[in-house]
Amino acid sequence: MDFLRRWTGVAILVLLALLSLSKGLKLWALGTQVDGNGIGIYFFLIEITDLLPAERIPSYAVGFFILSLVSLIISIAMIRENLVKVDASQRTHFSE
Repeated sequence: MDFLRRWTGVAILVLLALLSLSKGLKLWALGTQVDGNGIGIYFFLIEITDLLPAERIPSYAVGFFILSLVSLIISIAMIRENLVKVDASQRTHFSE
């Protein structure tokens, strides 16, 4: 059960990294070319802001890139920790 819980956490973080990277790329591609005063930003069906001024769109894109990077780094650390735990548990089984 603990094995499944650890790898589920990794999968959720990788999914968060991919979705935030995708959102950052979409915002970066949009740039400041918007109709009207600004745009609404939604992430995971949650409204972050309903009227983001066009000049602040690149800063939000960078924020999503940072979120993606942090999520990816944490997931890599968790993968490394999970592999070390699996390796340690296999060593104890062989030594008995």
